[in-house]
Amino acid sequence: MKRFFGGVIFACIFMAQGIFAAYAKDIPFEISLERNYVEVGDVLQLGLVFENTQGVSAPQLPDIDGFKSQYIGPSTKMTIVNGRMSSSITHYYKLVAIKKGTFSIGPLSFSFKGDTYSAAAVTVTVADRGQAGRQPSNISPLPAREEPHLEQELDGKIFMSLSAKKTQVYLNERISVTLKLYVNQLTVRDIQYPAFEGEGYTKEEFSSPRQYREQMNGRFYDVVEFNTEISPTREGEIVVGPANLQCKIVGKKERRNRGFGLNDFFDDSVFGDFFGRTQLFSMEVKSAEAVIKVLPLPEEQRPAEFSGAVGDFQMKVQSAPLEVRAGDPITLTMTISGTGNFDSVQSPVLASAEGFKAYSPQLQEKGNEKVFEQVIIPQEEIIERIPAINFAFFNPDEKRYVVLNQGAVPIKVLPAAEKKGAVVAAAQQQKQPPTTTQILGKDIVYIKDDIGHLQPRGEYLHRNARFMAMQLLPLFMLAGAAIFRRRKERLISDVRYARKLRAPKIARIKIKAAKNYLNQNNPEAFYNEIFKTLQEYLGHRFNRSSAGITAEVVDELIRGEWLAADIGGKLKTCFNDCDTARYAAAAFDKEKMRQALAILEETIDYLERKRG
Repeated sequence: MKRFFGGVIFACIFMAQGIFAAYAKDIPFEISLERNYVEVGDVLQLGLVFENTQGVSAPQLPDIDGFKSQYIGPSTKMTIVNGRMSSSITHYYKLVAIKKGTFSIGPLSFSFKGDTYSAAAVTVTVADRGQAGRQPSNISPLPAREEPHLEQELDGKIFMSLSAKKTQVYLNERISVTLKLYVNQLTVRDIQYPAFEGEGYTKEEFSSPRQYREQMNGRFYDVVEFNTEISPTREGEIVVGPANLQCKIVGKKERRNRGFGLNDFFDDSVFGDFFGRTQLFSMEVKSAEAVIKVLPLPEEQRPAEFSGAVGDFQMKVQSAPLEVRAGDPITLTMTISGTGNFDSVQSPVLASAEGFKAYSPQLQEKGNEKVFEQVIIPQEEIIERIPAINFAFFNPDEKRYVVLNQGAVPIKVLPAAEKKGAVVAAAQQQKQPPTTTQILGKDIVYIKDDIGHLQPRGEYLHRNARFMAMQLLPLFMLAGAAIFRRRKERLISDVRYARKLRAPKIARIKIKAAKNYLNQNNPEAFYNEIFKTLQEYLGHRFNRSSAGITAEVVDELIRGEWLAADIGGKLKTCFNDCDTARYAAAAFDKEKMRQALAILEETIDYLERKRG
């Protein structure tokens, strides 16, 4: 009997493992719609929600009857349930209703990295224009959400802290900022990344959050830690934060029966949650602010090569070729690596460019390093070495300037190749017929028919209007110098103003490069340049980190009335095309590329005309 029951149990376990293994490759996901009743021409937002993962790429939607679709972008969120954190990603699509009727979206199924994702269908009703008030009886409106009154219940159970690694730093020094969300015995869903703004510093994107448990004041908290880095851009005190974080709390619905009875019994038991007696409440968690003192970089012992780099860096230089003819190019590859504020790193400089023709360095960013390539051309064969190369930076930990030096590199310069002169055949000179000179009569004299402008002799200068107007010239020069000085001081002290002023200049340079890629019919390089132009222009225009500029920022600009809705819609389309071009650059023809360039120029022109 023992063997029999043992065999049955083993068979059940084996079958269960087989069932779970079979379903491990069939992963469900959810289709979400903001509403299920629209009119022809309305725009509907569709979301594909994938739980417990953030690595699923955007699926390609099939043709949906009654709608035209367009991908908008992803949104990642986190959830804490019973002390365990899970993540999710939602890919959003824009659906435009094009005809009347009741349509089914789905069921959807697609494969990603060997797994099959499946979702059940949802139904949408599309009515003619002007029929919104005649909603069909089989579609009931959603009930109004009840606002929570949980201030006392949540006291000390959920809060957020903000702290900087240092409270006294140097100008342009990169420092870590940590935000921690503390949760005690709560179910929290849809945790979004925190956001904080401030003056006088630039901010990097958040890295992937960490989760752990921490004891504080006798309580154990589930902690979600977010880390980023900031770089001060002005001296004095700067205020970081406060930070805001959006999330949703799972709480109980308000009881309808305040007396003792069956309802109270079930509300206080697990049956309440099972039968749907819980509700999601939106919540904003706010942290305190942090004050940081920013010290100026010392003037003492500041090297001439210093260009603003702050951190701890290393330099590697390669030169090739080392044997050339006079007039032939030599490429210097200068790599700067290490830790610190790479935004402040400029190209190393030659100790002397005498005897060389030097071109401006070209920059390539590769992760945690910058690579500068500079072309120099020796002019004469008497040159025997490449000059020394220096790079200076300020080390905030050691509180001193450091100069990295690459010594002179021997080279061999051969005489320039002789150029064959052009052979010019001398043409036979043809005899010219003798010319006859006609001698005019000496009695012909030029008669002046206009005496011109007469001016009396001995006129006083103070009666001369032109002379008196010239006396005002020094006053205008003095006023111009004062305006120039004030503008220069503002460029140094007001980072937001300086970045805003620099934004269109940088955009014009990059637009010119994008046009070159357009003429070369190179979609991948073109859209890469368009995306960088959008990032850098919007980052400088609104004093944000350029790396954090995505299509989601466009919605913020529309809500803040910086962008009109039509301009914002075109701009989001341009962002989406740039993202798509990385995976299918060949799908974009020249006409599509010209449209993206026109949207970019229209957006820049619109923002430059808009005041503020």
